[in-house]
Amino acid sequence: MTWQEMKDFCNSLDESQLKKNVLVWREEECISKLEPTPLYEDYCRDPEEFEPFCFPESEAKTMVVDNIDFPNGMDDLEKVYDKGHPILMADF
Repeated sequence: MTWQEMKDFCNSLDESQLKKNVLVWREEECISKLEPTPLYEDYCRDPEEFEPFCFPESEAKTMVVDNIDFPNGMDDLEKVYDKGHPILMADF
């Protein structure tokens, strides 16, 4: 889903629906505490990893220092999200 699709969906809701809590429904849980926010830095991942885990660029820079798994430093990582990318964060 894109932010445009979400905006279009929200625009289709009536006033009473717009006043209800936003829920993310998963298989065995429901997340109701969400915080919309932009990312405060770029995020990247190791393209060699099976799991699509991503992490902030500041963390990546400390990971690649003298690490044998990343002989080319930051060039071994793939940027997946730019600073400022809008996200919905679960507020636990």
